Amino acid sequence: MQESGSSGQGGPSLCLEWKQLNYYVPAQEQSNYSFWNECRKKRELCILQDASGHMKTGDLIAILGGSGAGKTTLLAAISQRLRGNLTGDVVLNGMAMERNQMTRISSFLPQFEINVKTFTAYEHLYFMSHFKMHRRTTKSEKRQRVADLLLAVGLRDSAHTRIQQLSGGERKRLSLAEELITDPIFLFCDEPTTGLDSFSAYSVIKTLRHLCTRRRIAKHSLTQVYGEDSFETTSGESSASGSGSKSIEMEVVGQSHESLLQTMRELPTLGILNNSPSGTHKKAAICSIHQPTSDIFELFTHIILMDGGRIVYQGRTEQAAKFFTDLGYQLPLNCNPADFYLKTLADKEGKESAGAVLRAKYEHETDGLYTGSWLLARSYSGDYLKHVQNFKKIRWVYQVYLLMVRFMTEDVRNIKSALIAFGFFMITAVTLSLMYSGIGGLTQRTVQDVGGSIFMLSNEMIFTFSYGVTYIFPAALPIIRREVGEGTYSLSAYYVALVLSFVPVAFFKAYVFLSVIYASIYYTRGFFLYLSMGFLMSLSAVAAVGYGVFLSSLFETDKMASECAAPFDLIFLIFGGTYMNVDTVPGLKYLSLFFYSNEALMYNFWIDIDNIDCPVNVDHPCIKTGLEVLQQGSYRIADYTYWLDCFSLLVVAIIFHIVSFWLVRRYVHRSGYY
Repeated sequence: MQESGSSGQGGPSLCLEWKQLNYYVPAQEQSNYSFWNECRKKRELCILQDASGHMKTGDLIAILGGSGAGKTTLLAAISQRLRGNLTGDVVLNGMAMERNQMTRISSFLPQFEINVKTFTAYEHLYFMSHFKMHRRTTKSEKRQRVADLLLAVGLRDSAHTRIQQLSGGERKRLSLAEELITDPIFLFCDEPTTGLDSFSAYSVIKTLRHLCTRRRIAKHSLTQVYGEDSFETTSGESSASGSGSKSIEMEVVGQSHESLLQTMRELPTLGILNNSPSGTHKKAAICSIHQPTSDIFELFTHIILMDGGRIVYQGRTEQAAKFFTDLGYQLPLNCNPADFYLKTLADKEGKESAGAVLRAKYEHETDGLYTGSWLLARSYSGDYLKHVQNFKKIRWVYQVYLLMVRFMTEDVRNIKSALIAFGFFMITAVTLSLMYSGIGGLTQRTVQDVGGSIFMLSNEMIFTFSYGVTYIFPAALPIIRREVGEGTYSLSAYYVALVLSFVPVAFFKAYVFLSVIYASIYYTRGFFLYLSMGFLMSLSAVAAVGYGVFLSSLFETDKMASECAAPFDLIFLIFGGTYMNVDTVPGLKYLSLFFYSNEALMYNFWIDIDNIDCPVNVDHPCIKTGLEVLQQGSYRIADYTYWLDCFSLLVVAIIFHIVSFWLVRRYVHRSGYY
């Protein structure tokens, strides 16, 4: 357990320590009565208990344990990617680390790839470089950075292949390249070998080992990431770093690792990221891993064994066998050590389980190590954190622009499904135009037909756009939680970009839809009415997007959003002005999207009509002007009615979006994103 304060001749090491980490989650209790479940006092379950340990630059650590042992939870807790009831301390060389500081100096590689599958590998890295590199970095420097990373992780030949067409190993390496854009000191990898064949898994871990045993990226590359001001050094500091730059970059290994040295020499492309004459620190990586093969296991410098949310061993990989042997657990010959350790931990026979015996020995050996003062005297992390804190992200407006480009690019790449949906949308327009094409001159019979056609226009626009976006947030939540949680961009920028990306689509579809119907029904009224009706329908579509996004954010699945939309739809339709006289329930009509849309369309169509044919011998009341039509439907007839309804639709859309943003923000902040 004894560690030094330096890493060979290469200068000081950084040491990340965690002390007494505990994490609690609400216990899931089964009951047939949901109301009783809500009323009963919630119990908490401790899934991470008194976890303490440390890692320093140059270490590659594996977290091993059975299912439910707490491997991913420990990884997320150390990296501070965990939300909820987490207690304990995480410090870097004696300095307490805040969540935002930890996300700047470390990267978290999730178990499953979370990215836009329609982008190519190059496009994805180039897009992320805008968010992760200093705002003053030039485009040529970003392109060079991306090219270097693709070469380093062996994806140069697949640079222009879409992510959805990459193999599992290539996707893992692409995710690793994304995390290396900022040149983090600490890498946290959640089961990086899951779903990979043995060769791909070995390649991924070998890449991590190479990164940990080399220096960091060149100083000029860091200037691109963090900015020019972050690395202004005095002459004294320069000479000090120069003296340390001549040290051997590869860590010293014993004779038993000669084969490992040979495999490292087979990775010449990684030199692009590590041939730094002025680098100061190595990297450190910690991985939760499930049943590694023996050759993968040998790549790790240290291991952490977990059982039941507790650490039962932490130390060098080669010393673990002696730890088990001292307790009578002899490692068989020609046996994978990882398999032996996991099987021993799973042994629950006897008076006391193997896990409890191992934990008792480990706690005895580390007694007092993580209480009181910290392990090492620290004097280095402050300078490094100063460099990181000088990092300046791109401005909010530029974030919105880039995210809009990503949304639109994704839509273009999925053009086939979009064209199919648009085709069905136009079939509806043709159907309505055929059904109402018999409307000729304005007569007593056609008054109701015109009202019905206008109401169908309003309904179709609102339902099409509201239900068309209900899938948005349930599908995008993994990306939002990860990228917003990592500080890649702000949630507000994502939300605004999402909303703005729908606006041109709303206007385009509204006018195309109206064109088909207007040409067969309202063509005698002139071009100005076409423009004003199209504008109103576009605003109705924008408001419907707000309504749909509200439903999407209210529930975590699109199925629940669609099913629970029925009560809202019923209320909106009833008070829309067609099925019920809205004056019978004053005030409630203003809750309906359909009312504003229907009233504005009706007003725009009828307000200028001064004469409606009225036969002499009729048995029912005769409506003679458009004004009477509006009065019969209890619509407003003031001069400002049309523009007031347009403004009201915008207000309704804004209210829906504000509530939706609050719901999404609350969910993202409540949940972890590992």
